[in-house]
Amino acid sequence: MLPLVLLSLLAVPPVAAVEVEVFVPLCDNALIECGRAPAGAPRALDTNLYWGAMYGAERFLSRAPGFKVVSREAGPVDSAVLRVLVLERKAAKGERPVRLRLHAYAGDRIDTALEDFLRAAAGASRADLVVWAGHDRLMDRAPPQVESPSVATPRPVVVLACMSEQYFGPVLKTLGASPVALTRTLMAPEAYLLEAMATTVARHGPTEATAMRAALVEAYARYQRISHRSASSVFSTPGPPPSGVAPR
Repeated sequence: MLPLVLLSLLAVPPVAAVEVEVFVPLCDNALIECGRAPAGAPRALDTNLYWGAMYGAERFLSRAPGFKVVSREAGPVDSAVLRVLVLERKAAKGERPVRLRLHAYAGDRIDTALEDFLRAAAGASRADLVVWAGHDRLMDRAPPQVESPSVATPRPVVVLACMSEQYFGPVLKTLGASPVALTRTLMAPEAYLLEAMATTVARHGPTEATAMRAALVEAYARYQRISHRSASSVFSTPGPPPSGVAPR
């Protein structure tokens, strides 16, 4: 007969993973300078700056310690979504597992990605955290008209894009979404920031803005090879804690 302590441990249900949904519009040389032609080809998953390059989302995270690819599926024919990648970050002691669902959008369909992201932030997504990682399209155009779902809870959000506090901040406020991390300057929305974000979520939950900012600053300083002070200037200072959205 198994000892009672062991039986009680076996009866404990597994800890639910924190769900993170990430929108990644591929870099498009027609909009911004992405580098050489392959890096800015808006549908080239294997070479694009934001997806298949060294610090692109799929290449970097699929090789990052503790991350495992769960699934990799092509988007529907004629869809703006080229690929959906699901990864899990294994939980260390005292952490929660994190499950990331990344949507790779064709760079020439960035407007669709923007609308889908804002709709998700307004509550269409059930993820614990909704993330944009790519070009700040709102620097180029007016915000799209996105209606909040009638019965939904706006989500906590992170926007890794140039000057997202200025351009995304007012739009997110209108939608009722709760920014956890935004930026103040031009920046590179590369995947080491997604790794740092996932680690913070595992340790502190999806809405701990101070811990999130500290992790993003540290990662940005390390990979950009700049001072902590310079990296700190990139990310917005956290405001009041998000209200109305509790981590699961």
